[in-house]
Amino acid sequence: MAVTSTGYQLNKQPIAQSFYIDEPNGIYVTKVDLFFAAKDASLPVQIQLRPIVNGLPSDTEIIPGSQVVVASSAVNEDLVGPALTPTSFTFQEPIFLKGEEDYALVVIADSKDYQIYIAEINEFTFGSTEKRINKQPTSGSLFYSQNGVTFTPAQNQDLTFILHQAKFKHTSATIKLNNAPLPKSLLLANPITTGLDSDTDATIRIFHLNHGLQVGDVAVISGATAVGGIAASNINGSRAVIARDFTGYTVEAGANATKASKGGGSAIQVTKNILYSTAYPSAATLEPKTTTITAGLKTTSARSFAGTETAFQKASAFGGVKLNQNNDATTLRMVANSTSETNELGSGVKSLDMNINLTTSDSNVSPMLDLQRTSMTLINNVIDKQASTPTTGFNVPLNFTNENNTSIGSHAARHLTRVINLESDSVGLRVLLEANVPNSCDFQLYFRTATSDELIQEKNFTLVTSENTNPKDSNPRIFREYRYLIGGQGGDLPAFTKYQLKIVMQSTNQALVPIFQSLRSIALSV
Repeated sequence: MAVTSTGYQLNKQPIAQSFYIDEPNGIYVTKVDLFFAAKDASLPVQIQLRPIVNGLPSDTEIIPGSQVVVASSAVNEDLVGPALTPTSFTFQEPIFLKGEEDYALVVIADSKDYQIYIAEINEFTFGSTEKRINKQPTSGSLFYSQNGVTFTPAQNQDLTFILHQAKFKHTSATIKLNNAPLPKSLLLANPITTGLDSDTDATIRIFHLNHGLQVGDVAVISGATAVGGIAASNINGSRAVIARDFTGYTVEAGANATKASKGGGSAIQVTKNILYSTAYPSAATLEPKTTTITAGLKTTSARSFAGTETAFQKASAFGGVKLNQNNDATTLRMVANSTSETNELGSGVKSLDMNINLTTSDSNVSPMLDLQRTSMTLINNVIDKQASTPTTGFNVPLNFTNENNTSIGSHAARHLTRVINLESDSVGLRVLLEANVPNSCDFQLYFRTATSDELIQEKNFTLVTSENTNPKDSNPRIFREYRYLIGGQGGDLPAFTKYQLKIVMQSTNQALVPIFQSLRSIALSV
């Protein structure tokens, strides 16, 4: 279609019919019937629904989803009557039109061969020489246009058309959704380590961030190559998870390794679960007047890294959830892979169900949900509480590194500040931070210092004890100040010109985490 610089459409001479929706809550239109006396041999014809702006059909806005094109071969010609044969323009989905507003039905074709029936005041009805049209059948007008932009009304004429609307028989309905099967994760290259306990051990470690697998879960592995003397066939397949942390897990291979090694190739895929404590159900909805949309979730439990929860316990009832906003849970939840769902929940049972409830008190309207634009975003906190040996209230990672070490440690949740360089020597630090610390959560503050001719990265961290003790808070809006005086009142630290702080966050419930509002530090000199 050619368009001029002013927006005029060449070779387009559309007509439009305005009409008024008198239902106060609106209606849903399903199709439009038009009546043709002639058609083009090959070119199609289309309709559009447009709003009325300042008494004329809009020259720019088209109601979404209302454009329907009908091929010439599907257009019915009728010169005989008396009951004219309609040509139907059916919308792919019902189109909602607001109540007590004007709209326009626009008919467009790239051909002058199309002839369409209209009604004109004081003219005979089709097939009659006696019965005349003595009143306008609608409250609208017919409009003519030579360019598709400027429309001129013909007050005594109306398009012959039938507008079909939907009628809703029921006052309520429920849309039942559940999670789709989870795809496998493609792992980073060479994620398998052998020889963990000895060079001839069958236990292998798999590096797999955000795996979500629970101890006892079955990891279904594919695409691995031989590593450490273990054949690919003894790695691929279903392997039970023996131990786990946030970096990955260990499983038992089908044969012992012959040496310590790292490998497996770049095509390894493994099943996963998705852990979460915040759910954001995203849905494109339409709620006309007198209609409502509500939603509920039925979720499945998971066990935190340092927790004692029981995994794979599915809720017996739906809990209320708000669409298009964050919904925070107080316990860790999980969407499981198909193998785990079958093994733990039962055949055909899904780990996440969502019911969307629709209600209406007007048979002309219903709430609408666009399933093509409906999804669920799940958010998980990666946090643990580590110990080097099995201890109540702690988890033992696959490879424990003390936080006092020169490295950043092995905890899952840490904040490491940048190195602060000072212009003159200092002998102490005052640190003030504001935090919200829920039950089951904690945090630790570490520091390290160095002189100008030392590498601070080679210095160990030191744990600091807070000067004050604060209670835990279940209200996430309460932030309390924690005060630290490093070096004491007398400034007992060896003189330093640079320092670095580290906060280690801990929790036995991944749904609850410490949150920090501010961190301030002041270097103290003699």
